[in-house]
Amino acid sequence: MLKRSPRVLGLWVGAIALAVATGAVVAGDLAALHRRAQQFGPERRVVVARRDLVLGATVTPGDVATRRVYSSQVPKDVLDDAALALGRTVRVPVVRNAYVADANLAPTRRAGLDGVLPEGTRAMRVVVEDGLRPPPGSAVDVYATFASDTLGTGATSRDPATVVAAGVPVLATDGGGAAAGATRTLGVTLLVDEGDAAAIAFAATHGRIVLALVPPEDAHVPGLTRR
Repeated sequence: MLKRSPRVLGLWVGAIALAVATGAVVAGDLAALHRRAQQFGPERRVVVARRDLVLGATVTPGDVATRRVYSSQVPKDVLDDAALALGRTVRVPVVRNAYVADANLAPTRRAGLDGVLPEGTRAMRVVVEDGLRPPPGSAVDVYATFASDTLGTGATSRDPATVVAAGVPVLATDGGGAAAGATRTLGVTLLVDEGDAAAIAFAATHGRIVLALVPPEDAHVPGLTRR
């Protein structure tokens, strides 16, 4: 019978110990994965935005993708098939890598400006002079300046302008109307509620409209979010 040296026996013992330790670690990891699966629920497929989806945009194949996440981490109504988003109009903006829910998109039967008009809202075009050109998907405050005889009771010369609509989304911009001398004009289509539409119409008729760009945190979509 061959005799093994103490060195060989030591190596065998070490190998066996390592195998036992490795098996214990693997078993522990598998147990942790099973506990996590039970805690977070099974994985499911979800639709996410590959780039920022701005208000009024039409979703194309390059705009969305799918990934798998734990079901407990998925908000309600998130789409599970990218095909369900294609060709639909964005009515609530989605930032890059965020989930795309059915509520972010207009029904398939609606497209263009019609697709971003929730119930009770209006798409309203205003013409501004020598003003900024806000990009579609941004939000603006609408200011109105009036002549002194139209300020109304209680207003003073210390009230140079009035905010008639705050944080309203911009749907589109165009070339505006005819230029008067050196004055350039710009047409801006806004998404507003019925009350803001009436106030803007009055301001456009009796005063001058000025737009101010606001941060995204101050924006709201009439009919879908509240100020």
